[in-house]
Amino acid sequence: MSAIPNPEERLSKAEVETILRGLSPADWRRAESIATFLCGGLIGWTSDDLLQEALCSLLDGTRIWRPGLHPLVVLKSVMHSIASNKRKSNEAGPIDENVVVDALESYEDDKTPVAYGKTTITPEDELSGKQQMRVLYATVEGKEELELLVMTWADGLRGTDARDALGWGEKKYDAARKRLQRRLSVLDPERRST
Repeated sequence: MSAIPNPEERLSKAEVETILRGLSPADWRRAESIATFLCGGLIGWTSDDLLQEALCSLLDGTRIWRPGLHPLVVLKSVMHSIASNKRKSNEAGPIDENVVVDALESYEDDKTPVAYGKTTITPEDELSGKQQMRVLYATVEGKEELELLVMTWADGLRGTDARDALGWGEKKYDAARKRLQRRLSVLDPERRST
């Protein structure tokens, strides 16, 4: 019978350092790949930032590394948590990072200045979108029905319009839609279903 690990057990800083130093180049590439995937949609963060934050939090003891867990499992879990927290703070914060103040005017008879907003797409937004699309297309690659459905959705068609454009019956469309949504929920468990 195997012993149940004590929930209070954690690796020391020295043990964490030793494990991290022992990771192979292939493991680091996998960790970077995981970071790239989890970083999709994070404004102002790169995959390197996310991986660095995870490593720092493990080394300084902010995040716990339980004994017996594979390093990539631990890194993925920590990076997922950090990315999730960052997304939540962005959504709940008072500042919309997508809106930039374009001009500020003040009239002589009015003491309240007027600001005009301007929405811009930053290079980070573009890069994040491209990364997300690469991951999405890799997920459906070789699955013709799912590839067609993704392209139809990308054209802005949903429901009956998408089904008609594809020339599919209701059952075929619903089956493909559910398969695609399952794959999407694996990619991003926090994604809202459309």
